[in-house]
Amino acid sequence: MEKQPDITCKAALLAAILALAGLSLFAAAPPSRDEVTITGRLYADTSDLEDAILVVELEQELCLRSVLLRNGRFEFKVPVGAHARLVFLKPGYLTKEVLVDTKNALVSAQANKINKTVKFDVVLESTEERKHQVYLGPVGYIHFVNGTGLMRVRHDERMMAVTQKAKDE
Repeated sequence: MEKQPDITCKAALLAAILALAGLSLFAAAPPSRDEVTITGRLYADTSDLEDAILVVELEQELCLRSVLLRNGRFEFKVPVGAHARLVFLKPGYLTKEVLVDTKNALVSAQANKINKTVKFDVVLESTEERKHQVYLGPVGYIHFVNGTGLMRVRHDERMMAVTQKAKDE
């Protein structure tokens, strides 16, 4: 006569299999994160933007993937609650930086509707037009107001002269 496994062993084995299957389904699901899509266009006179570069630095540690098309269009996603530094570069043009803080981007129902996508344009200036000058700092600051989540934009295009010694270094 064969001995049948105990019913409690079968139940325990079945429970373990179901638990593992449930964990694998949970692990396979992508984490749900709120993100803000940043989109816009880069301009540089009538020049082709094939050699232009967009660098998106997140929290001063990571570089995010971003797309900059030949026509200057760009798009990328920033997690809510993050600080991003955007750097726009093109040979023969002054570099521009824009800072984005998404901390309060989706804090209200109204903000959640309108702040999912933020769109802006950046215009680069030729180094020939602004010889021996650089921007003092970032030219744009985008952040969202605590409480309402409404977007605020500040521009700062102040420049300073670059000395010959600083250029040589």
